[in-house]
Amino acid sequence: MQEPERPLTKNDQVALDEDLARNIQAQLDVEIIEEERLERQKQKEANIALIESWENTQAMMEADRLLAERL
Repeated sequence: MQEPERPLTKNDQVALDEDLARNIQAQLDVEIIEEERLERQKQKEANIALIESWENTQAMMEADRLLAERL
């Protein structure tokens, strides 16, 4: 025979709500940290691409300068 469930007391409900809020906050914190990591990675990749573009431009300018000297 099962005993009927007793209703939660106000303190029990508050404790459950606080635990749920802590769990949700922890999940949000993890998501925020991951989003920040991804954003830093995107910025790093964009910086690398910009540097490569700049270096290619500089190399083309140097090649044009050398060609102009020969002419």
